[in-house]
Amino acid sequence: MKLSNLTFIVTDACNFNCAYCVQKKENNTISHTCIDTAVDFFYPFLEQEEQVYIGFYGGEPLLAYDKITTAVQLIGEKNKIENKNITFSVTTNGVLLTDEMLDFFNRHSFALTLSFDGLAQDTGRKKGTMQKMLRVMEQVRHFPRIDFEINSVFTPRTIPMFSDSLRFIIERGGEGITFNINNMEDWSPSDLEILKKELDRLTAFLTSYYKETGKIPVTNFRVPVSGGGVFRCGAGKERMAVTPDGKIWGCYLFHDYFRACGGERHFQYPDFSFGPLEEFIADFGRRYAETVVHYEGLRQDFFQVEGKHCFLCRDVKSCMVCPVNAAYSSGELGKISCRQCVLNKIQLNARKNFQVASDGQG
Repeated sequence: MKLSNLTFIVTDACNFNCAYCVQKKENNTISHTCIDTAVDFFYPFLEQEEQVYIGFYGGEPLLAYDKITTAVQLIGEKNKIENKNITFSVTTNGVLLTDEMLDFFNRHSFALTLSFDGLAQDTGRKKGTMQKMLRVMEQVRHFPRIDFEINSVFTPRTIPMFSDSLRFIIERGGEGITFNINNMEDWSPSDLEILKKELDRLTAFLTSYYKETGKIPVTNFRVPVSGGGVFRCGAGKERMAVTPDGKIWGCYLFHDYFRACGGERHFQYPDFSFGPLEEFIADFGRRYAETVVHYEGLRQDFFQVEGKHCFLCRDVKSCMVCPVNAAYSSGELGKISCRQCVLNKIQLNARKNFQVASDGQG
């Protein structure tokens, strides 16, 4: 096992209740003992020559800020000897951010992702938080070693605000925005038409912006349409996640998914759970070998849409579907719903249009 990504889900609690969030909110918070044990065990498996990402996730991770600082300090002590190329990251809704926190993130060169939906913020996330998000964007500018990005989510309800929202963020200095189109809700034919028109508007704006500045601020449009080969999920092979209750998954998304879909009662739970940390460590060789084979099957050409294999699709090398996100609407890891497939094809077509409009340099 060689890891390029290790995530600590420091808490399941959250101070938001976003309309589209599927996370099961609880008050579980990771213990200092669990962090200490996980760091001791996983550190030797972190890549020596490649970039390694240590992430902090929730819930809202800043509710357990002390656990973040503990983990960073423990890893920092170990890394004084081996000097691995480690980047820390945190994903937050931003409301609890203080200058003290930002100073800590700055000193440790964090990548900070702010969950912010632009003009749709007060509709989809939490009413009254728009101005706070703009203040956070301004605050972060004073901490130059923080790699600042924004994550935005849109639903059928907020999709009419999509292109204006991203343009709003970009014009206020947002240079690294990733958008997600929510697949948990039904999209009517009229909703899909609005999505197409909104993507056309965004494409036109980004083409003009790229020709003027040479920059592509929306990360979704930085991915080459041709692809570099068939997408395969790195969960369980290059990445691992530690949960607040001390369990191990191949990626933090599996923790959210199985809690939302029945927990241990879900028929795929035994296949993808590496088990409690202490038991995983005690029987590492067997547990890892028996579980990782299920993660190895999570690759695009192995997926199915309504019984049809994705390897038969001409877009298989251009399509990158997160198996967990897809499972929320299909009901099973390894399967993609027709809804997800349609949403992906619409977005892929927008990326193609952007590359053509920007002379293939996007």
